[in-house]
Amino acid sequence: MYMEPSTDTFASLSVALRPELKRHCYRMMGGMQDAEDCVQEALLRGWRDYATLRDGQASRAWLYSIATRVCLDALRVRRRRQTLFGPSLDEAAPGTEPWVEPWPGDRGTDIRLAFVSLLHGLSPRARAVLLLHDAVGMTAAEAAEALGLSVAAARSALQRARTALPPPAPAPPIDAPVDAYVDAWNAGDLPALIGLLHQDIVMTMPPWHKTFIGRDAVTAFMSAVWPRHDGFRAIATTANDQPAAAVYTLRDGAYRAHSLHVLAGSGAVRELVLYAPPLAAALFPAFGLEVVL
Repeated sequence: MYMEPSTDTFASLSVALRPELKRHCYRMMGGMQDAEDCVQEALLRGWRDYATLRDGQASRAWLYSIATRVCLDALRVRRRRQTLFGPSLDEAAPGTEPWVEPWPGDRGTDIRLAFVSLLHGLSPRARAVLLLHDAVGMTAAEAAEALGLSVAAARSALQRARTALPPPAPAPPIDAPVDAYVDAWNAGDLPALIGLLHQDIVMTMPPWHKTFIGRDAVTAFMSAVWPRHDGFRAIATTANDQPAAAVYTLRDGAYRAHSLHVLAGSGAVRELVLYAPPLAAALFPAFGLEVVL
């Protein structure tokens, strides 16, 4: 005999699934606040419609379907806004490559910046099908039904996504020297900092259109801006399963949030994503960091 699902059952389900749904929305949207907004909207829609769900075993896939559609709706609104008004500062991209906001903590290699950035090189629909198929475990037919597509369209989107992404391979270990990196900032020791960088380092600076390739280019930039500041304080943290550093600068008698640095590399810093002002200060609270020390 069929029994209508209860709101208590949905409450338990939403609590259990909320962290992974937020991670899914983050990979779809590329931003922490956008992911939070989409999760809240998805859970609201789920609560409204839960009584119509007649297969409790399918509740996880059902909620993922709702969350993905919410993300696609939000991306369409963002695209229309950009068409009418142009991209806002927090939607600008360095060069021609997409960038994503950092995710606090370490939730596995599928959340690393390089992977999520590659996802954002795909169309929203291809990204959605790929995540539902490969991450959630849906078949192409199930992903098609979740997104209101034909099975052929879903399979085509999945094929395009897999063609655009590099073949799956074990993620290389990341053991960039974050403690020494933090010590160099705290000591105001630019030569020590430069010594931690790989010769072929690539540094990007969201939200600005800045990309520096090679240690010499990074050295020239750092040497130009370093003397403009009276002092630094840095704190080690973790972002996207990678070592990171929150850097503060001394201004008006206090250390104020300046930039968030996400490091990659083994033994030396080979990639550095430096989230620059004015974006960085807005990111600190998500990492449990004070904006002013």
